[in-house]
Amino acid sequence: MDIRNKVCIITGGAQGLGKAFAARLLEAGAKVCISDINQQEGEKALEELKERFGTGNVHFVACDVCNEEEFNNLFDKTEEFFKVSCVDLLANNAGVNTNLGWRKCMAINIISVMLGSEIAQERMRKAGKAGQVINTASMAGFAPGINEEMTPYTVSKHGVVALTRTMGKANTGVLHKCICPAWTETKLVLSAMEQDRKDDMSEHIKKSGGFMTPEHVAEGFYRLVTQCENGSALAVMKDVPYMLIPDYSLTLIIIFVLLSKLVSRTLQPQVVTGHHLLASFSLLLLVFCYLITLIF
Repeated sequence: MDIRNKVCIITGGAQGLGKAFAARLLEAGAKVCISDINQQEGEKALEELKERFGTGNVHFVACDVCNEEEFNNLFDKTEEFFKVSCVDLLANNAGVNTNLGWRKCMAINIISVMLGSEIAQERMRKAGKAGQVINTASMAGFAPGINEEMTPYTVSKHGVVALTRTMGKANTGVLHKCICPAWTETKLVLSAMEQDRKDDMSEHIKKSGGFMTPEHVAEGFYRLVTQCENGSALAVMKDVPYMLIPDYSLTLIIIFVLLSKLVSRTLQPQVVTGHHLLASFSLLLLVFCYLITLIF
């Protein structure tokens, strides 16, 4: 997508990643409506972005993304302000950590993402636009959580990755992609550290190389929007190139099935475990390497 003059909505856009995403799109010539449930912070961010990018290029609409009526109103007000029939891009970025409880975490981090995707897709298809839906997931969407308190957050982000890839494969006419940042210095992360097991999180952040800036993640967001294909999941980590995480789920299942049959015929265990699969894979790899040495 050439982002110039495209109309974009970013939920959770008053601060952190959302505001950084908005600034990066505005720098590239897009028109952006930021949205947030916190009206005071949203209006503050609006004035800041207006000063940098011009009054006519940025707008703010308060919205509770868990409320379908308010979410639809967000689209209506954005299209009315920018005088277009339909927006070109929705960034489902609003999110919370586990501090508000697991129900609220799931409601905002995954249910509202599904709601926003449904609304955007319906409107874009009706308008005949090949638009995009960009979901904010996390590297937590590919791994187990680091402690019990993070369980709802981790589960919700796994859901965002699965939703994005499923919708990408559905070929709906609207592109679905997700960005998966590691630890980023935002109020969301810092507030989680205050209430959860701070020592566990601090140690995990230290091992991963420390915090990234929102601006670094925003550059990855821009590349995801402008360069990546439908269903893409872009990993953003400190001191690592921006990297697409391939969806090998079906391929891996087929490989595991074949290895399980091999293990079952040779060892006949009651249950084939991960250790069996790893051992059989290692053995096949050694055989393959040995054959290569014989050939060359």
